[in-house]
Amino acid sequence: MMNRRLPAWVVFFYGLLASNAFAEDDMRALVKELVTQVKALKEQVAQSNARIDELEQKLQQTHHSQAQAQSVSPVAPSPTLAAAKDVQATEGKPLVTAGDVKDTIKFPGTDTSIGIGGFVKLDTLFSNVGMGENKFGNQRLEIAQIPVGPVPRGDDDQISLHAKESRFWFKSFTPTQWGNINTYLELDFYGDAGTTNYTPRLRHAYGSLGNLLAGQTWTTFLNSQAIADTLDNGNSVGSVLLLRQPLLRWTQPFSLAGLAMDWQLAAEAPRSRVWDAATQNMRSVSNSHYPDGVARLNFYPRWGNVSLAALGRQLKFTPALTQTEQSVWGGAVSVAGKIDTFDADNLRFMLSYGNVLGRYAANDFFEDGVITAAGELEPLVSYSGLLAYQHWWDKSWRSTLALGFTRADQPGFAALANQEAQSIHANLLWNPIMQTTIGLEYIYANRELTNGQSGELQRVQFSTRFNF
Repeated sequence: MMNRRLPAWVVFFYGLLASNAFAEDDMRALVKELVTQVKALKEQVAQSNARIDELEQKLQQTHHSQAQAQSVSPVAPSPTLAAAKDVQATEGKPLVTAGDVKDTIKFPGTDTSIGIGGFVKLDTLFSNVGMGENKFGNQRLEIAQIPVGPVPRGDDDQISLHAKESRFWFKSFTPTQWGNINTYLELDFYGDAGTTNYTPRLRHAYGSLGNLLAGQTWTTFLNSQAIADTLDNGNSVGSVLLLRQPLLRWTQPFSLAGLAMDWQLAAEAPRSRVWDAATQNMRSVSNSHYPDGVARLNFYPRWGNVSLAALGRQLKFTPALTQTEQSVWGGAVSVAGKIDTFDADNLRFMLSYGNVLGRYAANDFFEDGVITAAGELEPLVSYSGLLAYQHWWDKSWRSTLALGFTRADQPGFAALANQEAQSIHANLLWNPIMQTTIGLEYIYANRELTNGQSGELQRVQFSTRFNF
């Protein structure tokens, strides 16, 4: 039989059919493999969802247990911190929890709550007169540094920028069977008057156990709730603001006719400043036989708080000529408070009077007593007052108008001593968010000597403050 050769077009046609058949088999195999992979992925997703549900249930149980534990805690946590979230370890146990007081945290295995904070503040001051080179008065209101008489050339129209009021604080709280132990430490950078020197300065450093407090803080003679809300760190004349000193204080709460009250007794660091007729300047003595004694009664009605304080102290000085120690006792009283008026508005006030008020009345402004030409030490009568009204325009904007006054009955021979001073602060402050304050403030102050010489300061201050 003879072999017949197929036509070329037939061979091509059958080859095409064969290749299509093989391609169809490959496509079926690929689709089958994809279906298998999709089924596997669905199973993995289902397993993952189940695991997520399990973890969410465990997390809810953990939060529920913590809430129950906090509800039976003997010390109620701060509402702000009660909402804070715990940092969780991989095992689901809390590493750090909210502390028992505001702005603190507590570590496992301890009863101590600790907290740190502070703020960064930049002050820009435009003044009509300068206080001289490297003076605190160029950075805040220092009433005693306002120039009197003719102003030297070059000391007018001054601008100053600094961040010295920036602060850092640390506090702790520990409950014990003897009462709560509290500590507080606060620093700023006013340790050196040099414009470019940022030397840390201790503002507060104290601890307390129950009703007993020991360390450096505001004098007990001052009601800190009555301090005016100003951008100026020097604050208003008559506010006793800058007087912080070492002290030992006992505070005893009680109530009378349903009104919350407490009384305080304190022994505070003594320091006598006298005007010497022989040298015509003020001299300071830090040593003394007795501490300054302060008693204060505080009232806390629903509409604010009011305090009544009494100060007793011994002045001491030894003149260089006679080398005979001179000492005299004197006293002073103060009434101060903060009264709520309309909505969030409030009125703050301080009134002080006494024959040893001296350094308590204004920062480095008055002496406590005078040394006469005969070498006799006599106390100096002085008095001061502050009145401030704060108005809230809305939740973010507020203003304060503060008026301050102080005066001393200086003897005629103390011609160069400070006799009187006034101040005005008016500001507009804005809180775009809780941690930030931006504000503008106008300050006017004047100073008068016993001989009639006087000087005045006008200043505009712009400040930004960021809390952390």
